[in-house]
Amino acid sequence: MGARIECSSNIIGDVPQTHTAKALANPTQPHKALMHELERYLEAHHPDLADVNVLSATDTGQADKSHKPVRHWYLVKYEA
Repeated sequence: MGARIECSSNIIGDVPQTHTAKALANPTQPHKALMHELERYLEAHHPDLADVNVLSATDTGQADKSHKPVRHWYLVKYEA
């Protein structure tokens, strides 16, 4: 299941651009680990992305119970 990416700025050059996407992560882990998992999810599902930096993440309340431990979908705002 791929995450949808939408470009929300049109900055040219090597300046990071801000995007939004949905990503899965384990909600029971500490904040830093959660952010790291979201970054790795985005990089794994979008190999064209590099140096992902999560700016914010909001739990959508949707759980994916096919993973152990259960993972939640997050709406993620990030730079890449």
